[in-house]
Amino acid sequence: MLNRLIVIAVTLLSGFAGQAAGQEAIGAVSRIRGEASAMRGGATQALGLNASIFLNEVVSTGETARLEVTFTDNTRLTLGEKAKLTLDRYVFNPAAGSGTIKFGVAGAFRFVSGQMSKLASSEISVTTPVAIIGIRGTEFWGGPIDDQALGVFLIEGTVSVSNAAGEQILSQPGQGTNIATPGAAPGPVTFWPPDKVNRAIATVTFQ
Repeated sequence: MLNRLIVIAVTLLSGFAGQAAGQEAIGAVSRIRGEASAMRGGATQALGLNASIFLNEVVSTGETARLEVTFTDNTRLTLGEKAKLTLDRYVFNPAAGSGTIKFGVAGAFRFVSGQMSKLASSEISVTTPVAIIGIRGTEFWGGPIDDQALGVFLIEGTVSVSNAAGEQILSQPGQGTNIATPGAAPGPVTFWPPDKVNRAIATVTFQ
């Protein structure tokens, strides 16, 4: 019985490693604080500095954790504590001048566009539990804040924040919008006060 359990365990681990080996990494962990893990094919693996990130993984962070992933086009995504990143689609083809990023994120995060946004044809979006954020070469923060289901704060560039109830465009650095509850439309675009900005950025800042 013991030998059988060992064989099963080795088979599961080999399957996880084999799947990773059969794929090309789309990024790697560039900074980490605390605990983070990646789940693929029902198997979970702890993440450390320089760990490879693959398509179709679900990356999660623990309490008080921070995790920065740098993708092959130099796009950077930082997750705050107890966040979850689903890597749905990533295509970077500079030779053809095209690329696609489609990620799902729950929790606080900061997104910084890389070379993908400079291609002639690119489609970049982040889906949250309450809205889709369309990205046009930019840096922004997103996540729950002030008892709102989602806040989005623009640092540079332009983003659209939309769901079935409406859409708002952030086009000037310092602008933000909030979605109060799931199903509610994105609220008015305003310039966030420094205190709110600081609290937002603190959720993804490495100490």
